[in-house]
Amino acid sequence: MLCTCTLLLLIPLYYVLRWVWELFKVKDLEKRAVLITGCDSGFGFKIALQCARAGIPTFAACLTQQGIEKLKKEENSSKLRPFQLDVTKDESVQQAVKFVDSNLKNGEYLWGLVQNAGVFTIHGPDDFMNAQHYQYSFDVNCLGCIRVTQAFKKHIKKCQGRIIATSSVSGRVAFPGTGAYAVGKYGVEAYIDALRQELYPWGVKCSILEPGAFKTPLLDHQMHKNRVNKAWSQVDDETKAEYGEKYKDFIIESWNKALDTMASSNLAYVTDAYFHAITAQYPRKRYRCGWDSIFFYIPISLVPTELQDWIFRALISKENKGNVEPAVFAKKKTN
Repeated sequence: MLCTCTLLLLIPLYYVLRWVWELFKVKDLEKRAVLITGCDSGFGFKIALQCARAGIPTFAACLTQQGIEKLKKEENSSKLRPFQLDVTKDESVQQAVKFVDSNLKNGEYLWGLVQNAGVFTIHGPDDFMNAQHYQYSFDVNCLGCIRVTQAFKKHIKKCQGRIIATSSVSGRVAFPGTGAYAVGKYGVEAYIDALRQELYPWGVKCSILEPGAFKTPLLDHQMHKNRVNKAWSQVDDETKAEYGEKYKDFIIESWNKALDTMASSNLAYVTDAYFHAITAQYPRKRYRCGWDSIFFYIPISLVPTELQDWIFRALISKENKGNVEPAVFAKKKTN
């Protein structure tokens, strides 16, 4: 009884002390430059502007020239330095190193690396996909993070800086239909976990963000429909017969409906976590972003696997009120 009461007191005390501890800010931010990838839209776009407006020298890496122009229209200051970067190409990353080195000014140094670039690769079940779907997801979401980190790691080590990477709740638990996406995000988690411990002697701090579902351009309804339909068009006739057109449409509709229900439009849950990880003297090792991440996905990743599987089946069954299922099972029931 005494142990239980002590524990109940220690838990809230820990969070109060952590909150106070995390209020301490890094000084001289005007000298500590950050590089942020994936700034064309969404989280990257917003955190790049937030950092620049806070007086932080901000190298905003965009995949497209349109992304660069969009940033300049919002904030055309000397603190914001947008440039083009494709995280999947070694040559582009090396050009980025040269750009950053030649554009550091007045005693500035690259102190922060924010790995935000990513793609959303939900195409349906594994039967709808091929190795190229997985390769694309892994190359952008995981190898892109590794490629950029390795190129700039020496800069970060010299000044006891920090590396921040976006994973996902899909980096903690892979639910049905998310295989290609989860593979890349699991990889990010593993890489940063290892890196955090390896770079500890250099004083480098590494943080992982684990957002839930947010309404960004990556989760556009039409884009999801196009992804699934394109994958379906490449599936062989035998697999199409196994699943049926009706089941494919159910995957599109149920996913978009779930996003409407669960996805948050408040991108500040993520961008504020980014900003804290950049500016706090003692950043967290992990940031859970969004109520679905905190109260559903992270807890469910900790339960026994059998129970986890049962919960996902129950949720899918609840969503599937019309009893839509792969055609092969429907045929077995009628025979």
